[in-house]
Parts: sequence; structure tokens; C-alpha cells
Amino acid sequence: MTVVVDASIVVRLVQNRRGDAELRERFVGQRHVHAPALIDAEVTSAIRGLLLTSKPSIRITDERAEQMVDDFRDLPIVRYPMQPHQRRVLALRGNYTAYDAFYLALAESLDMPLLTDDRKFAKSPGSTAVIETWL
Repeated sequence: MTVVVDASIVVRLVQNRRGDAELRERFVGQRHVHAPALIDAEVTSAIRGLLLTSKPSIRITDERAEQMVDDFRDLPIVRYPMQPHQRRVLALRGNYTAYDAFYLALAESLDMPLLTDDRKFAKSPGSTAVIETWL
């Protein structure tokens, strides 16, 4: 099944963490997944955060960051412009950040589920999108 993906699930995927084999398998064989163009900035920001964190257990090296960027670039993501979704994003303002709402608005418009690693999506009402939270 084709899905809209958000930055949290993509970052988790390119981190290639232990125990995420099932997640990686979910992407094998996908011709493509969908995301707002915003995903490029959000994934890069998350990788930057992993480089700069003071937590040694999650900090990554420059080389690892480069590898994650390369892996991200290789993912079959179809990117969508954000402007067509601005009104829906504003309508979702009571429950979601603008960033999160762009993923939801795209999922709604494409009638596809949103795959995320961010549990807050499951707790917030207001969107008609099916939300799949990766556990």
C-alpha cells in the first residue's frame, strides 16, 4: 500500500536502527511514497540535530550524517508542493503544528494513510487521514 510518510519515519528509516528490519521491509518493493516538499528541510534538520546533540548515545559522526543524507536521497519519495494545502493546514491549527498539518493535508488529499513514528498524531483529532504510527 502506498503511503504518505513524514520526517520522523524517514529519519528512523535512514538511521538504520537495530530492530527496524520490519520497517525497512515495508519500504522494499515500494515504487514510491509521498510527502510534502517540506520533508527535505525536516529530515536535514533532524540529521543536523543528531550531529549536534550533547547526548553521546544518539550523536552521530559527520560520516554517518553524510551516509544518512545519501540514503535519504535514494528513497523513492514523490514530493508535492505545499501551497495547495495551506488552507487545510490553517484549518488544522488547533491540533497540529503547520509542519505536521502539511503531512496530514497531503494524506487527506491523496486519500492515503500517513505513516509516522510520531505518536502525537494518534492522539490529536481533526484530520480525516488514516494515521499509522510505527511501533
